[in-house]
This record gives sequence, C-alpha cells and structure tokens, in this order.
Amino acid sequence: MIRAASWSFGFVVLALVLLLSLGWTEAHGFLSMDVTDLWAKSIVQIDGPVQFKATDAFYPPVPYALSLLGQAVLPDTQVPVPFVLSALVGAGLLVMWFLNLRDTGQFSGVTAALVVLLLALNPFFLRALADGPETMFCILGTWLFARGIVNLRLTGNAPDMMKVAVGLLVVALSDSYGLMLCLGAMPFMIVAARPSMIAASSTGYLVAMFYPVLAAVGSLMFVSMIFDSRLVPLLSETATPLTLREHLVILAGLGPAAFVAILRNILIPRLFMPLLAAVGAVLGGYTLNTFFHVEGDPAMALAPMLGVLIAAIRFWPNLPLREPIAITLMALSLLTSALVMRHVAHNETRVWTNAMLGKENAASRPTQEVVSFLRDRSEIMVDVEKNPQIVVGLGNIDRLVIAGEPAYDWALEGGVPRTNYIVVPRQAEGQITADRILRRFPQLRLSQLPGYEEVFQNSQWLVFERINEWK
Repeated sequence: MIRAASWSFGFVVLALVLLLSLGWTEAHGFLSMDVTDLWAKSIVQIDGPVQFKATDAFYPPVPYALSLLGQAVLPDTQVPVPFVLSALVGAGLLVMWFLNLRDTGQFSGVTAALVVLLLALNPFFLRALADGPETMFCILGTWLFARGIVNLRLTGNAPDMMKVAVGLLVVALSDSYGLMLCLGAMPFMIVAARPSMIAASSTGYLVAMFYPVLAAVGSLMFVSMIFDSRLVPLLSETATPLTLREHLVILAGLGPAAFVAILRNILIPRLFMPLLAAVGAVLGGYTLNTFFHVEGDPAMALAPMLGVLIAAIRFWPNLPLREPIAITLMALSLLTSALVMRHVAHNETRVWTNAMLGKENAASRPTQEVVSFLRDRSEIMVDVEKNPQIVVGLGNIDRLVIAGEPAYDWALEGGVPRTNYIVVPRQAEGQITADRILRRFPQLRLSQLPGYEEVFQNSQWLVFERINEWK
C-alpha cells in the first residue's frame, strides 16, 4: 500500500512538473497547432450546439476521445486540456521507463533515475510534450512495439506478439504519423522474426502483427465514409522543404545514440536483430514522411526514436561499465539534441526553442490583439474549424456564431449575414482559401461586404461590424 502510494505521488509530481514546463512555453507565446486544434475541437463539441456541422475528420480518435472527456470533466479550465493529457502521458512514460530499467535488477535505482531524467530533459522529449498527446502516445506505442518485438524474438509467446500488435495499434490510432510508422515497420518485421516462425508461416506472422492495425484503420475509414468526414485528405500537413543536409542534421539528434545502443548487442543476434528492426521502423516512417508529409515537423517525426532508445538500453548485456556508459550516452544524446533543435527549419520548433529560452513569440501577438478586441463583443460569426485560435483565445464559444446555428447556416447557404461581427483571416491574393466564410463572401478580402464595415485589422485578421441601417 505504501509502495503504491509513493509511486502515485511521484507520478503526480512528475505530471505537475511537466505541466509547468508547458505553461512556461505558453506564457512566452507558444502553443502548437496540434494542441490548438485539439482543444478547440473539444470546446466546440462539448459546449457547442448539438447540431454542430463539422467538416474536419475525427482522426486520430484516441487523443480526440480523451480530450473530449477531459473537456467534459474540466469545462471551465484555463489550462489547455491537451496539455493535461500530454503531461499525464509523459509522466506515465517516465515512470514506466524507470520501472522497466529497474526490472530484475538490470540497472541500479540511481542509474535508472539518471537515465530517465536525462531523457526527460532531452529537447526531443520536451518538444514532443509541447506538441500534444498525439506525439506522446506515438512515443508510447513505439516503445511498446520495440519491447514486444525483442521479447517475441526471445520467447515466441503469444502475449509478446500481442504486445507488438498493441504497440502498432497505439501509434496508428493516436497520431496520423503513426500510419507511416506502421508502414515503415513492415519490411523490418521479417528481420526481427524468429527463424522458426518464418519457416512455419511468414504470411501468418505478418497478418498476426498487422491485423489489429488494419482492422482498426479499416473501421475508421468505414465510419468516415458513412458520416462523410473526409478522413484521408486531412492526413497531410504543410511540408517544410528540407535539403539532405538538413535531414541529416535532424537525424543526428537521436540517431547516433540509438545506433550505439543497439550495437552494444551486435554479438547477440536474438537481441540485435529485433532492436535493429525497431530503429529501422522509425527511420522507415521518417523516410515515408518526407514524401507524404503526414507530420509537418520533421523533428517530431524522429521523436518516437526515444522509445526505441530506452528499450535498447534495457536489453544491454551485463558488461563492465554498463551503467556509466548508459548515463554518458544519454548525456551526449541530450547535448546533440539541444544542438539540433537550434537548427531545425520548421517554424514551430524554432518558436518552441525560443520560448524555452524565455524569448517572446511575436507571431502570436496578432491573434492576442484580435481576441482582446472581441472579448467584450457578442454574435461573432467565425469558421471555428479553420480558425481554432479564436476559440482557444476566448476559452469558450459563448460569444460565437458557428456552424449548426441558424444565423451561420443561413448566411453560408445563400442568405444575408445577420450577425453583429464577422471574423476572417487576412489572406494574400492568390492564396488558397480554407475559411468557409471567405469562400462564401470573397468580398471580405477587400473589405467590401454590403452592410458591414471593417472595424479591426492587423497582419493576420480582419473584423467586420454590421452598420446601423442593417441592424
């Protein structure tokens, strides 16, 4: 009882510390788009009208469902619900990693604590934490997959096979990028398999590994087709063009440490081959992502390597200086990751790095300005799916008119707008228009909608107010 209470207390403390780190970056103007989208969707679904007409996909379902639950339990919280989920998953990962390293006396308590601490301080881990629960669940699933594939090679038991399948299922249902990891893992599954399994049935082996993923994704696509939620087109994010040198710089963050960790077992094929397959799965997913751009931030595409790294260290043989080498490797990985993060080309990672260093994010000011302008106003028509920053900034939708409400639907289906205010993003000529209000009323680009006059503008937003004769 005392042991369980102490672990629970440690878990809560870790979660609070991680939540404070997220609060630090938010206070300096950083909030990732994944967190913004997920929180805005949760607010709209819980507090919005029952007949809300969503057009965006519900994928990935696991963090979405948990975020809805969190928003229902904490409807008036000023802390982003995805932050709470991310901190809880991160704290759970750290506790499980510590216990796994301590399992059967593999590492001493001090060494295990230092290794986990260095991983927790690794910029890839902290950046993944700030990216939201999707990426944290993806790291969790990759760790389960790496552990399971090693144990499967060692024992050949059904529970270990299910552990591999569950790991793949977690990454597939928790992050769009998880689909790339599943595809990237496929060619390496044969490398990791026991020769006896391949001899018995190579097809049966692969089907057993990937059936849960195929069944889950297939059912999601069926539901998406029934409800016309357009699952597949939304899997791609805006790509950041990178040169080969820039890709190599990103891979230098966690790649060298992962290869050193698996090379410690090069003389033990039953350990080396499945660990090599786990590393290959992450690298395969990263390579596929360069073509399909499912994860826009390449640094986050490499973050699941953290799960493989801790799994590889767990299976090190009991060689001399094992513990000092593990600590040194984690320290060097932290150093290389910190250097890499300063040179990542993706804008979100650059902003996060500056926020961690205490620098204000000037890019968030236009949204803060428009939110301040709207805070004391009501009947504001806005496309909340394409402009989730407005929802998150206000913290609720009490003042908003959104899809599913008569005033919004009437205007977008051919009628004349009757709301007090209309908010749209400011777009350059020729830029693709995603906002449904701008598509319906393109005159707003030029501030020329009859019955409305422009009352606010900055570099990112335009706000229009109904003039008196139309009220």
